[in-house]
Amino acid sequence: MSPLEILKLVGFATGAALHLYLCWLLLLRRGIRQTERILLWLGLSLGVWHLGNFAATIYELLGLPILLWWLKSAHLIAYVALALLPPLLIHAHLKLWDHFDERAPRRCFPFLIWFSYTPLVLLPWVVYQLWRDPYEPPLARLSHLIIPFILWFAIVQWECAAIDLRLARLVKAARERRAIEMFGLTLTLMGAFFVLTYVFGARHWGRVGRYLEVIAILSSILPTAIIAYYIYRYRYLELVIQRSLIYAVFAVLVMLIYLYGIRRFSLALEARYPLRAGVIETLLILGLMFLAAPLRRLTERYVKRLFAREVGLYRELVAQVGAAAASYGELARFIGFAERRVCELLELSYFKIVPASQAQGELGELLRLAKERELTQLEDDALLKRIAALACYVLWREGRVASLMIVGGTAQELTAEKREVLSVLAGHIAVAIENCQLLEEKVKLERELGQRERLAALGQLAATVAHEIKNPLSSIKALAQVMHEDESVSREYGRDLDLITGEIDRLNRSVSQLLSFSRPAVVAEESTHLRELIESAVALVQAEIEQHRTEISL
Repeated sequence: MSPLEILKLVGFATGAALHLYLCWLLLLRRGIRQTERILLWLGLSLGVWHLGNFAATIYELLGLPILLWWLKSAHLIAYVALALLPPLLIHAHLKLWDHFDERAPRRCFPFLIWFSYTPLVLLPWVVYQLWRDPYEPPLARLSHLIIPFILWFAIVQWECAAIDLRLARLVKAARERRAIEMFGLTLTLMGAFFVLTYVFGARHWGRVGRYLEVIAILSSILPTAIIAYYIYRYRYLELVIQRSLIYAVFAVLVMLIYLYGIRRFSLALEARYPLRAGVIETLLILGLMFLAAPLRRLTERYVKRLFAREVGLYRELVAQVGAAAASYGELARFIGFAERRVCELLELSYFKIVPASQAQGELGELLRLAKERELTQLEDDALLKRIAALACYVLWREGRVASLMIVGGTAQELTAEKREVLSVLAGHIAVAIENCQLLEEKVKLERELGQRERLAALGQLAATVAHEIKNPLSSIKALAQVMHEDESVSREYGRDLDLITGEIDRLNRSVSQLLSFSRPAVVAEESTHLRELIESAVALVQAEIEQHRTEISL
């Protein structure tokens, strides 16, 4: 097999498999919208086009004239699908324009869509020309239609590229804007490649022209590859490409090693040396079997590096945020740690987390708007300029806003990969903030409970002390009263005994107050005289009044 045959075989097989696989993913979805339905038909036409070219390549490799019907069928399938590509492409882009642009000229869209399908009136005649005998290659049989069709196809691609560039200015998210710009650039280059190959005669440049023709056809894989990349990495269109992509890449790599390496090397050795046919090829295939496992691991490593470079960084950040929320417990300390780690790992010059309770001024206004509109990310440039930020994420938790996450600095710092990490990290930070707040509330409640327990213990201690003091006081008072009744003692120590009895009464009142403090308070609603209340209060502190030589006037 020549390198051109290998390129056609592998390229057409890859194009058919990629487009039909993405169409199958779309069919598995429930509730396909109208725009996605157009994308489905566009993908089917691209997949069938490559499938027809793949079938024609198989016929060329087999070289069996008896299978001429196979070649006719392959060309018929390929060229019918190719004829559907321009109208479906412009139809899909007009639907996207209608979806994204509020000021789109929607009244013109139905006319433009119907007009783009009008060249298909020639399709029955083309089918007849491709199927009738005697057989001729399609480019020879339809030579007078090739240049008009290529010009039409190129103009459609350039128009779609212009629509993509307009949509890119309307889309706020940097990731989607970059995808649309790449899509438009690819369509522009494809249109130029087709015009160079078929209009300016590059296809007549011998072997180089044949390579250019195949490359022009295979260039249609690039836009779909861009969509597949965003599906694999960002779940674009809510689709998921499984790890089977790694094995598909590995299979293509093994096929290329066999066709370009093992096969050609074994044929060269057999032609130069008197070796038995197939021996060298068998030995090399056995060697490839032993290298399959490390080769698969190498492929997986590079595919992951290509598609998911931020996965390790994201996991590290999430792990550190979760551990910090569990260890710190205090919201202020956790926020300080999270801000430092995010700035270090993502290389951001400014990153701030503002709890909802602390949002004041401009941030308070943004918080109010986020609640009203139920936003998860502020993408309005005017709003972001008010707080001098590049991005602002609203962290929701159980139907309420927990905090704002503000990113500043230069536009070069905040790449699409970092935006993805921050958008996913926002949910984890919201959970961590809630955990810190719950821990703070728990600590506060524990402190209040401890304070109440200490007060209860103090009350029990007061009751015990009061009981132990009151009994001796009663005994002392009884002895003083007995001594006061004795006239001989009363005559000499009467004044002192009265003083002892008065002080014992004062101590009894203090102990009674201590006991009332230790008991649950009972508020009794009853009327009283204000003068009596004030006189009793003064009587409680009468000893301190006399000690400090203070005069109180009632």
